[in-house]
Amino acid sequence: MRKKQYKKTDKGPSPVRFFAIAFFLIIFLLVNFNSFSAERDLNKEQKLGKKLSKDIEKKYEVVEDLNQNSLIAEIGNKLAEASELKGMNYHFKILNIKGPNAFSIPGGYIYVTHDLFDYVQSDDELAGILAHEIAHVIHNHALKQTRDNTKFTLLTILGVLLTREPNVAVLGKLTTITFLNQYSREYEEEADLTSLDLLIKTGYSPVGFLTFLERLHAREMFKPSINLGIYQTHPETENRINYVKVLLVEKGINIDRRATTDYLKVSSKYILKDSFYTGVICIDDIPVLNLTFPKREEIYLKMIETSQNLDRFISIDLAPYEINVSVEGTTSTLSIRNNKIISLDDLETIYLKKTAEEVLQETKSKIKQVLWEFKLNMPFDVKGNLED
Repeated sequence: MRKKQYKKTDKGPSPVRFFAIAFFLIIFLLVNFNSFSAERDLNKEQKLGKKLSKDIEKKYEVVEDLNQNSLIAEIGNKLAEASELKGMNYHFKILNIKGPNAFSIPGGYIYVTHDLFDYVQSDDELAGILAHEIAHVIHNHALKQTRDNTKFTLLTILGVLLTREPNVAVLGKLTTITFLNQYSREYEEEADLTSLDLLIKTGYSPVGFLTFLERLHAREMFKPSINLGIYQTHPETENRINYVKVLLVEKGINIDRRATTDYLKVSSKYILKDSFYTGVICIDDIPVLNLTFPKREEIYLKMIETSQNLDRFISIDLAPYEINVSVEGTTSTLSIRNNKIISLDDLETIYLKKTAEEVLQETKSKIKQVLWEFKLNMPFDVKGNLED
């Protein structure tokens, strides 16, 4: 009887061949990893940064403002220390250039313009800007973008720029990238993500970065003649704002814009006229409530309590129907989202020749008007209907 013939199947490489392949694969990966790591030379980056900074500071005046320089150094170094990149020394300086601008160059040099301080409304906003530029340094984006644009390796770029007579074309590309922040979308998003992490680690509100971007975008939309520096042509600013908001939500960050800005700022002042004290409460310098008393002590305590309540409960996303005036006998109460702002009796408004209800109804209307004007000037999405 003939035996049935079976075709021999290929069961793959022998154990010896398998381990040989694995060995060479590991060696290949180690060599390439070391080559990739070797592309980053912090000492050369810092030498290049020092060289470039001298040229920048010859061309633009360095502002020697003690308070402002101390502030950016304090915030900047705190952020830098929270990064995982060790061995990089950072330098934070202010340049006398028109327009709000911030940029970084290789080697840990971070520059902001003097005009930037007129735009930021809190340390959180300034921290957001510095964190973004530090993130570009952490990820070596300036040299990487130059590599992408020239097809040279990072070490080659460092080499040609550190010579006595650097390659003009390569230097021009690097200068354009850094000064105008002409990074790819991939690098910008990486910097945004890293900056948010740095802000959270150091206790600064990452919402500050969002509010700064939104406000500059608003000025760009409504005041196109204003000089916005790099942000005038910064790529896809509106898209960046949108994905920064998404990142904040994903990280569980409450987007409270008033916490990082002067938005809807509540203030109060007192006026003495004809033996009467008049207290005025304002929102964004717009008077919303006036009270007159013959004794300063009476109005002072009432105004302090009202200002604190208003500042606590006023909100950007407040809807008109959430502001109410209720009346019980001769006492009227102004409330926001069912939180009492102030209660007045008719006797307390007698010097205004109005009832307490009339005074608080006027205050309600003025608050609604302030919110309306604010929302018209800020082109970001907020909850709440502008109609009553």
